[in-house]
Amino acid sequence: MIDARPIIVTGASRGVGYALVRQLLAQGTSVVGVARERPDLAEGPNFQFVSCDLSVPDDVAALVARLIPLHPSGLINNAALQTEADLTRLAPADLARLVRSEVAVDLVAPLMLAYGLFDTIARRPGGFICNINSALAFAPKLSAGAYCPAKAGLANATIALRALARRQTDCLVSQVVLPLVDTDMTVGRGSGKISAQKAASAILDGLRRRRAEIWVGQVRMLRLLQRLAPGATSRMLLGVPAQTSSV
Repeated sequence: MIDARPIIVTGASRGVGYALVRQLLAQGTSVVGVARERPDLAEGPNFQFVSCDLSVPDDVAALVARLIPLHPSGLINNAALQTEADLTRLAPADLARLVRSEVAVDLVAPLMLAYGLFDTIARRPGGFICNINSALAFAPKLSAGAYCPAKAGLANATIALRALARRQTDCLVSQVVLPLVDTDMTVGRGSGKISAQKAASAILDGLRRRRAEIWVGQVRMLRLLQRLAPGATSRMLLGVPAQTSSV
């Protein structure tokens, strides 16, 4: 995975993205960190920061054009946005703003970056594209009505991109499914969180092993439950009673 060409990490200023950047730099890997705010890291031979608002597709298009000449060896689509709200209670303008921004950050930007950088990454030995996902893509919750479907779309898009990559190159297209991580986005939500540092270590270990699916921590049980009882996880989180049928 380590290459003289840089690895792109979005959401690099905090949380899992910040931990990923620090760990990659400690390994001697060149990194380009993308975020709205500059992380607390000094730029140097191995680190470059690029400011971008991933909720604005035109800005993402400009970002892709800027990154292509750097010939990156990998992309980690880590940035995410989640707002807890009852979408049925929002005024139309507020609803539009929330849905537009979350879908843009959680789905549109990763797709633009993955497809826009695909050719240059695929040419690199050991090249990879990694989409950081959430268990909520597979077991949604009512209070994240925009985030969950956007992440579900990202899971589907990862499968499609992986199929494309296997036809043309040996480029790895990997999906990481994280449990609840202790970050600014999850303050006051849930319990049993893992640290951003632990999440980053698991991600990089999976990429080093060239794993297409990296399920971290307790979400491995979710994957097993989905196989044994499809739909059960969604019913538990959504509070929807099991449907019965008769012949």
